[in-house]
Formats: sequence, structure tokens, C-alpha cells
Amino acid sequence: MLDKMDTVPLGRELKQFGYDFFANTAQISAVDTLPDISDYQVGPGDVLNLNVWGSADIRLDLTIDRNGEVMIPKVGTVRLWGMSFDQARSAINAALSNYYRDFGMNLTLGRLRSIQVYVVGEVVNPGRYAVSSLGTVINALAAAGGPSRNGSLRMIKVSRGSKAVGQIDLYEMLLNGDRSKDVRLQNGDTIFVPVIGPVVAVAGEVRRPAIYELQGQTSLKEVLRMAGGVAASGYTGRIQVERIVANQSRIALDYEPKGSDAESVLSSVTLQDRDMVKVFPVEEAIRQVVTLKGNVVRPGEYQLRKGMRLTDLLPSTKALQPESYLDSVEITRLSPPDWRRELVTVSLRRALEGSEADNILLQEQDAVRVFSRWEMEEKPRVAINGAVMNPGTYPFYPGMTVRDLVTAAGSPRRFAYLDQAELSRIIIGRDKASWTRLPLNLAQALAGDVTQNLALQSDDVLIVRSISEWQDATDRLVTLKGEVRYPGVYTISRGEKLASVLARAGGYTDKAYLRGAKFTRQSVREQQQKHMDEMIARTEQQVARKQSELASVATSKDELAATQASLEALSKSLAKLKTLKAEGRVVIELAQPKEFLASSSNIELEAGDMLEVPERPGTVSVMGQVYNQTAFIYHPEEGEVGTYLEKAGGPTSDAESSEMYVVKADGTVFSRQQSSIWSFGGFGSSPLLPGDTLVVPQKLERIAWMREIKDITQILANIAVAAGTIWIGLK
Repeated sequence: MLDKMDTVPLGRELKQFGYDFFANTAQISAVDTLPDISDYQVGPGDVLNLNVWGSADIRLDLTIDRNGEVMIPKVGTVRLWGMSFDQARSAINAALSNYYRDFGMNLTLGRLRSIQVYVVGEVVNPGRYAVSSLGTVINALAAAGGPSRNGSLRMIKVSRGSKAVGQIDLYEMLLNGDRSKDVRLQNGDTIFVPVIGPVVAVAGEVRRPAIYELQGQTSLKEVLRMAGGVAASGYTGRIQVERIVANQSRIALDYEPKGSDAESVLSSVTLQDRDMVKVFPVEEAIRQVVTLKGNVVRPGEYQLRKGMRLTDLLPSTKALQPESYLDSVEITRLSPPDWRRELVTVSLRRALEGSEADNILLQEQDAVRVFSRWEMEEKPRVAINGAVMNPGTYPFYPGMTVRDLVTAAGSPRRFAYLDQAELSRIIIGRDKASWTRLPLNLAQALAGDVTQNLALQSDDVLIVRSISEWQDATDRLVTLKGEVRYPGVYTISRGEKLASVLARAGGYTDKAYLRGAKFTRQSVREQQQKHMDEMIARTEQQVARKQSELASVATSKDELAATQASLEALSKSLAKLKTLKAEGRVVIELAQPKEFLASSSNIELEAGDMLEVPERPGTVSVMGQVYNQTAFIYHPEEGEVGTYLEKAGGPTSDAESSEMYVVKADGTVFSRQQSSIWSFGGFGSSPLLPGDTLVVPQKLERIAWMREIKDITQILANIAVAAGTIWIGLK
């Protein structure tokens, strides 16, 4: 597509060609790499494997000693010094012929002697190396790790004593696989790798982009051959050479090797050191194409033929997916000369019927999109509510009836009132809409009665009523625990009260402690939890705000440190409170059955309610900032706050005595502020009863910048009480 004609950057992360060969190459075995050893000069340390058959049966491993001789039993010594392998074979054969007749002989090289060579210059690990006596320059270079990135691959020199033996160009092997010029080494040879010569980089659409070393005058044609030639995706109409001129500036030279002169143009361009050859890709855009997409069977790109029209691309509705929108087809067109995007809309329905105006002539790069019907039209729906398995909204189909809609919703529930249902239908007038209601007998409609199984229209709503006074089994269960005669799960009827269920449970046992009764309700639990979550979220925001204001609020380092510590403690407390869940406790006052009947606590029960009547505890607890947090045995004659506070050692220096409060066994809270207003004798004279808990919170310093933290602490205490947890203060 022409809208894909963005410039494609050429990769400049190029590697130097040839050096990876040595990166993963261990020292090559000379025996394996040089099978022709006929001219190999044997010497001390070589081992020859001799096999003789016929008139004599001999198998020997003959080691050439320092004198260049081998010892053959019954034959004697044979001097091999300075001989080639073929000459050594002939000498041993001649020696055996002096003692044996009619025999056959085979001589092979066994273990070879090692020779010492020197690898110097620009190599990875220069030094002296022991290689096989059949080793070559490539074997020695492999042992030294190969030339370094700064070393030449094309001018490797071999010297023997003061005489130059040869020069190796590794490109012959790396590009053509030719090792014929590889030099066999002798003891004491020196291999020298000079600094790399002139290099050129070849980037872009070639088969082997890399940095290549030049040797002598090299043309652009030869460098492209080194790079494997131009790839099929390369544009041969323009090849660019980026060149550094006089160590001062960089220029670009464009060459256009076209037609029959292409070879001569490429051969005439001589490259220089540090040139970069760039072969650009062909255009990404696909020419002579139109694109089909959307709600069709075979979307994709199609060849644009001369005179091609819309119906040539979409010859019939068989080319479309089901529920295609035929009244509008969108054609996105790029119009020359500036390739401005245009939008053309025609009717596919009329084009298929033969309309010349809608069966437009397609142009290159046109994109034809067929819409789904529901992309262009509002999808008709009907709804069903009430006593069915899956109430909700469902797609409307022509010919759909009441029974079809009920079937789509699963079926009526067992408490559905089938004798009467209601179908609500919207009537659209010229400028307003009105509703009409059609009563029907659902049982007859489900049985197929055509007078009741009405045909539906879009936007109809069917309402299936429930029989009166119905409750599901799960909506009729409450739980009694603890000190009742028959604890367990009880079913309730609509409007039944707590006293009725207590009577069915046999009343209380003798150990029941009515003040400590705990009543929880699911609906209250959900409401409390929502309230707790909101309060925690607001408190987190306040703590975060205070933390951001620390530097400007505190007037000294001590105040800053104290505020920071308090806020960190609040953050930890908030994290703990997030794990708590609301109890849903409702404070009630139980009484004996006759009294409880007229009590305001005799509430109407709901599904999921639970009442727990505990045994009389016999203890009171003191918690918080006292010297001994513990529970004390309750004594009626000592049942005052002050008495138990004194037993706990009294408030500590960190205690906020003015904020003390009592959490009573029934869930209510009585604070010191309440006592100072309404009680005679003060908070210390207030009675404590079994199961009550006295809480002494932690004191916060009374300075201006701590007031908000104190308020936040009070909020956290309220949240904890809602969750049924005692809040002591900062930890």
C-alpha cells in the first residue's frame, strides 16, 4: 500500500567479515585436514605403523629416534632422516626384501611429532605454540585464537628463518572454500599477522552485509560479490557510496547501474578505505493492488486488472459473510498526484443489481470495506424480567414469540406465577413514544396456544411475576448458637420475630449471659463494610497529605521526626485494618421470654441472621497503656473502673487518661467524656460488668501539628470497633 512508504533505515550495526570463523574453532587436526601426506618429511618423534603379511607376519609401531632411524627386529636399523613419507616407505620395503620373499606391506602414519611455531602480530593470543608436524598456517592461527579485529585476514605472512615462505589470503578460503595456498609449517616457522588494511562496509539489501578488507585496487562490483550480491529485495537502480574526503568531510556518491551498462558502471567504481556501500530496498508499497476487508469471506489484497469494477471484486453475495450491510460500502482511495486520502461510499446492493453509478471503477491502492449489519444498524433486542432462570436482554429475531423468549431465558422458576404475565410494548408515533401492556396466560403460551404465545416486536419486555409470599429456602434460615436449649439452624416465616425463634429453641439455659448476647446480620455487615472501606480510603488520603506536608508543618527536627514516626505507625495500622472484615453486629438487649416479647430488641428476622448467647464470662479486661494488660476475675463488690485500673498498675506515662472508654459485653461503648457529663462520681466510679473491656489509649503530644493525627487515630478506633476489634492506639 502507498500509505506504507515510510523510509526504511539501513542497518549500520555491521560485523567484520571472517573473524567469527576463529571464535568457535579449536585447533584443527592436521591428519584430518591434510589427507595427502606423500611428500611429508618424516623426522624424530614420528610413529610409523608397519603391517607385513605373507611370508612374514609383522605388526609394529616404529618410532623414529633422534638419529632419524627405526629398528625392525631381524632386519635391523633403517635410516629415514630427511626422507619424505613415500621415500620412507620404499626404504623400509627394500630393507624387508633383504630378509623376506613374497610378502605384502602397508605403512601408515601413527602419532605425529610436534613442532614449535611462533604466531605474532595482531592475533588474539600471540605466542609460541606446539602444533602437529602436519599443521598449516590455519591450524596455528586457530590455536592462537585467530587474528584480532585489528588484524588483517588478507596479508598473513609466513617466514622460515630469514626467508619469506609465503603470504596467505584467508578470503580465498572464507569466500571460495579454497585452501590450496595454505602453507604447511615446519619447526621454528613464524606467522605474522599485520594490521588490517583498507576496509569498506556494505549495508542494506545484500545477502551478507558486513565490513570487508580490501587488497589492492578493488571495484564496487568485486565488493558486492564479496557481500553475496544484491538481494532480491534490493533496488539496483541506485547504489550509494558514502566516502570520507581528505579526513575532513563525508560525501555521498550515487551510481545508477541500469540496463546493459550495469556491469561496466559497477566495475568502473574504485572503492577507498572507509567507504560505505549502501544498497537500498525496493519500495514497501505493493503496486497494482486493491484491498478487500471487513465482513467478507476472503479478505486480503487482490490484483488490480484493467477496467476492474466493484462487482469484479465482489461478484455476488456469496463473497460476503452473513448479515453484511449491503446499503453502504466504503472505499478509501489515495488520489494522485499528492496521494491525498479520499472516501467514496456506494450501495453494494444497487451495484449487484446493475447500477452503473454504484458499480464504480476501481483504482490502484483502493481499500474496499464491507460492514457488518450490526456495525451500521442498532441491534434489535427484547427483554424478560422476573421469575425466570436468566432474566435480562436478548437478541430479537423475526418471528420470535413469547415462548422463544422464555426458552432463551432458561425457563420459569418454580415460584413463577404462570396464570398471568405481562408484555410491555412500545408504540412509536410521529413525534413521541407510548407504552401499551398486553396481559397473557404464560402457561398457555408455553403450551403453544397461538392466542397467548404472542409474536414479539423489537424492544418488547416480558414480565413474569412470582407467587405471593414466596421465599427461597436460603431466604428462610437463621442460626442460634451458645446457651440456648436447642442451638442450630431454624427456618423462619415472613415477618417472624426473634422471640418466636427463641421459644422454638426452648429458651435459654441456666448459664446464659444475656448481656453478652451477640446478634449479627448480613445486610448490616455489608453496610458496615462499605462504610469501613470508605473511611479507610479517606484516612489513607489524609495520611498521604500529611506526609507530603511534613517539611512545612514541623518547626524543628524533633517535631519532624515525631510526626514522621506517628504517620508511619498510622500507615501500618491502616494496613492491618484493611485485613479486618465488618461483623455486622446489631446491639440488642435480651431478656427473659415474657419481658422480651414486648421489648424493642424483639426484631423481625432476616435470612442469615445469627444470635450467639455466651456463657457468663466471670472476668473483665483492661487493655492499652497500662502496666499490666490482662483479664481480672469479676467481683461484684469491686466492680468499678477505678478498681480494675488500679489492679492493672494504673495508666502509664504514655496513656491518654481523658480518652479512656469501656467496650461493654453487648457491644456498646461508654467513654470518659460521657461520664463527665452524665454520671455522678466520675468515670472511675462507673461499674464494670462481666465481659466488659476497659481501654486506655495512647497519648499524643498536644502540639498543633499533631491535632490532625489525633483526629485520624479516633477515626481508626471507630473503624476497629465496627469490625469488632479493640483499638488501643499507635503501635
